[in-house]
Amino acid sequence: MKALVCYNPFSGRQKFEKHLNYVKTKLSSKYEVVDVFRSLYQTTITTYIKSYASNYDLVIVVGGDGSLNEAINGLMQVAKKPALAYIPMGTVNDVGHLLKLKKNIRGIVKIILEGHTTKIDVGKIEDKYFVYGCGIGKFTNVSYDVPMKLKKRYGRLSYFIEAAKHLQVTEKMNLEIEVNGKSFKDDYYVVLALNSTRIAGFRPHREIKPKLNDGVFDLTLVSKAKLRLSIYNLLFFFIFGERYKLGLKYLKMSKCTIKSEEEVAYNVDGEYAFSKKEVSIEVLNKAVDIIVNKKIVKKYFE
Repeated sequence: MKALVCYNPFSGRQKFEKHLNYVKTKLSSKYEVVDVFRSLYQTTITTYIKSYASNYDLVIVVGGDGSLNEAINGLMQVAKKPALAYIPMGTVNDVGHLLKLKKNIRGIVKIILEGHTTKIDVGKIEDKYFVYGCGIGKFTNVSYDVPMKLKKRYGRLSYFIEAAKHLQVTEKMNLEIEVNGKSFKDDYYVVLALNSTRIAGFRPHREIKPKLNDGVFDLTLVSKAKLRLSIYNLLFFFIFGERYKLGLKYLKMSKCTIKSEEEVAYNVDGEYAFSKKEVSIEVLNKAVDIIVNKKIVKKYFE
């Protein structure tokens, strides 16, 4: 069997390379071939996996949520998909926390070698894919606007520092959203399509806990309110989740369409995707095999 390790040397506090030999040695106990790809810049993981992943039985991606997103975008363009494993080394690691993969290299390698595989849903927005969420509007650009030096120095706190810069901005988006046979047209502050119990390090409460392979994502709509109440409505969503109702709609979706009067910037898995006036979002059910901690299978998977 063959394994491919793709890693982002710039993720988080940039500490993975000192563990690389350990990871290769351990994987060699199960895999006859263990190859390594070091990402040079954004999207190179996608390009490499698209070109070579079909030669392997397992692809391991090391980095933050953005690196995992790159891996997914590569795998979704491969006809013969290998299984995917994830070693989170980013600043926030929403997916890593969701999958109970702590920043413990030895523990994660053990999980990978145990090889407990299940299937996970993948979101698609136009020609791009995402694992846990996409969004438009207030604060959704924070994750990719934070300078690398700030992330390295302050870690997760850097996101709050960057978010504070946006507090006084009250931009709105006039959107028409079609979902579940219904149409909603209003001025919106934020729209989020999520398949996670975490976003930007927060764990907003959900009335129904998401399953990561049920073909359904959570759609959260934050309407534009007067006197900057939208800011507080959004913050209260992060704190109280779906227990907070004022100015918010919570829907379940497998497909939706969003139309806007002007181009708006879309974020996928914490990374800028594109700016468009109209997009279609859909959930691709059980699209990728992923190795997980078997302790969470009953909680997050069908």
